[in-house]
Amino acid sequence: MRAVVIGAGIGGLLASSFLVKSGYKVTVLEKAPYTGGRFTNLNYKGFGLSTGAFHMLPHGEDGPLAYLLKLLGANVTIVNSNPKGMIFYEGKTFHYREGWKYLGWRERVRAVKLLADIKRNKLPTGEEAETSGRKWIREKIGDNEFVDLFIKSFLGWADSVLDVPAGELAREIKAALKWGGPGLVKGGCKAITGELARITDEKGGRVLRRKRVVEVDADAKKVITADGDEFAYDVLVSNVGITETVELIGRDSFDHEYLKRVDSLKPSEGIKYNVALKGEPRIGNTVVFTLDTERINGYNEPSSISPELAPEGYTLMMFHHALHSENVKAEQRKGIEDIYKLLPNLDEEGKILLIQTYLDGNPVNRVASGQTVGDFPIQDVYVVGDAYKPPGGVEVEGVALGVMKTLERLGISRFGEWYP
Repeated sequence: MRAVVIGAGIGGLLASSFLVKSGYKVTVLEKAPYTGGRFTNLNYKGFGLSTGAFHMLPHGEDGPLAYLLKLLGANVTIVNSNPKGMIFYEGKTFHYREGWKYLGWRERVRAVKLLADIKRNKLPTGEEAETSGRKWIREKIGDNEFVDLFIKSFLGWADSVLDVPAGELAREIKAALKWGGPGLVKGGCKAITGELARITDEKGGRVLRRKRVVEVDADAKKVITADGDEFAYDVLVSNVGITETVELIGRDSFDHEYLKRVDSLKPSEGIKYNVALKGEPRIGNTVVFTLDTERINGYNEPSSISPELAPEGYTLMMFHHALHSENVKAEQRKGIEDIYKLLPNLDEEGKILLIQTYLDGNPVNRVASGQTVGDFPIQDVYVVGDAYKPPGGVEVEGVALGVMKTLERLGISRFGEWYP
């Protein structure tokens, strides 16, 4: 069986690794000169920045991505955060558990009950599932400023959005209760995607770089690249997005209702700030959710477990915020103001290395969390990656869950217990 994978991002490489391990003859076509997409390392002035993610997995060594890596025997080390998270609020940074003191006793009782209901799979349904997640939390717990700011910070950091439907938020909370908090990847993002590319190559697959796909002939089952090469397939896996895959095949191949759903999809967009600080690690392996800031939603410190990501004598911190408007320059100014609020001595202790903005053709995610269009309707064509994340799947964990769904449809394995 011949399998062609379009795009060597983490979704495509996860799929290619399992396909080649299952006996498929695999060819991966990547338009860039490197593999990994938005989940690899960028060497910049001696620092190991990332092309997209934060060198971190939302559920660390206990989540779905780590599970798939173990099944593949991937040589990757993930270190769970300790503590799972911290909070910056009212000018102070503290352990996330201390946040309970900002809730009144009635609010605490309601919050405990809500968490217990979510854990028991008592989730929003029908119209309630489609309402604002933040509004749903207020209705369930109370109109508490701390809680709302924390949910906003969490969504901005994890999903690069300011809100999600209640059904999605409940499933993301359920996933956190089930699999725990985040963890850093030793060596950064490239440690994972580089290993997946190695597994694909080692098992007999081909990963071809600088191969931009311009057309998919779904009737003849072949892929055509910009340089005129053609690759026949029995199974096609696309890691370039739902909308982009529809365009490659041709919109005439899809019915009006499906195209309407595809056209309604919105990406998530954000800005990442890479900051170099002199001296030892500041916060260690954790995430700080920032509630007192106008734009910044959170930050972490990847070099705390991977010193090689920063030159000797420095540590690397990454800050992120979900875009509030299309005025990128204004957004960046507000983000920088927040960073100085968090690091008032930044000018003496370090500097902002690089600002990365994700929008338009290169968003944080091609499809924001909480949006789905169902399985791809063309026979033997499957979509993976940041455009196909099942409900409750945060960032690359959602990508992993989407790959699990694809592997199930191909009859390669079963993963039912992993879906939130």
